[in-house]
Amino acid sequence: MAEHEIMTDAIIFLDQLVIEDVKTLCDMTVETGFFSNDEVLIVEELAWSFITEGAESDYSFLLAAPGCAQHDRPFAFACFGPIPCTNGSWELYWIVVDQHSQGCGFGRRLNNEMERRIRAMGGRKIFLETSSRTQYLSTRGFYEACGYQMESRLVDYYEQGEDCLVYSKILKRP
Repeated sequence: MAEHEIMTDAIIFLDQLVIEDVKTLCDMTVETGFFSNDEVLIVEELAWSFITEGAESDYSFLLAAPGCAQHDRPFAFACFGPIPCTNGSWELYWIVVDQHSQGCGFGRRLNNEMERRIRAMGGRKIFLETSSRTQYLSTRGFYEACGYQMESRLVDYYEQGEDCLVYSKILKRP
């Protein structure tokens, strides 16, 4: 990622990945300080699945990049996909914003665009999981500010004392 903060409100959304994006997404994920090495490997695996399988992949990616040039590297991404054997339920697997761009509203804009696209594909509800660790307080606050509500708590899910919190949001039709 570039060592400068994104200084513009103009962003573009890209729904294709190129090979060079895989390293960028992994680096961005590491730099947040929130994710384990295993989780970064999962980001890499899902990105490669999306690149190699295209529409056959179970995963979709949405990248946010500076609006001034399409060739600039992305500074945020979301990974999401339909939940198998459901009617209109989707899962948000990852939403990551470059550490230099956090707090500028880009995560919310990325989330809104992702929701718009899911709704256009017939999605009716989005689910996501996050940790109960104190470190994730800002993450939970972000999701709650975006209209997600906690539906369940899986006690000691990740490890002793670390619960899995399942959030959801009903997508209202425009």
